[in-house]
Amino acid sequence: AREMHDVLGHRLSLVALHAGALEVAADLSPAEVQERGALLRTTTHQALEELRDVIGVLREEPGSEGASTVPQPTLADIGRLVEETRRSGAKIDFELAVDDVEAVPGPLGRDAYRIVQEALTNVTKHARGTLAQVRVSGAPTRGLHVSVRNRPAVGALDRPSPPGSGTGLLGLQERVALAEGVLVHGPDASGDFVVEADLPW
Repeated sequence: AREMHDVLGHRLSLVALHAGALEVAADLSPAEVQERGALLRTTTHQALEELRDVIGVLREEPGSEGASTVPQPTLADIGRLVEETRRSGAKIDFELAVDDVEAVPGPLGRDAYRIVQEALTNVTKHARGTLAQVRVSGAPTRGLHVSVRNRPAVGALDRPSPPGSGTGLLGLQERVALAEGVLVHGPDASGDFVVEADLPW
């Protein structure tokens, strides 16, 4: 259930963002409408493919060889995730300060990816238009530090929040706890909303 939320939540948030942009931007040129429509179609197609992958895993018999064939994201995929979210109109400052990305163990890279994915999903839903700062740093024996921070959206307190299950951050807490790491989230002293995780490496 946690993987399904992580995989599909981000994609569907981007679909809603693209559709909302088309709805309110009446002054777009035909070329811009076509470009936004293509992004919407591509993102929807990716969401459907990922849904098929998840359903395929759920249908696998326990212990069958096919159960582990769905590719899992790695630390190296975070850059692609950031770029994909930028294409939806998000403003993101990204820094990856890990000397050897390929040396990061698969489960650790996947956990870092999911943390960034959930945080960016929340930014696109609750703080659209603000700058998000994504930082991933670390080394063996020092651990991996993941940080995503953003300013609250202007007038965010006056607007109703988009619908959501409210389980994303709870799922992250469980994921990080299983990795024997520490996750903190919430507003800091400056008013920024921060999601930070320290994971052992």
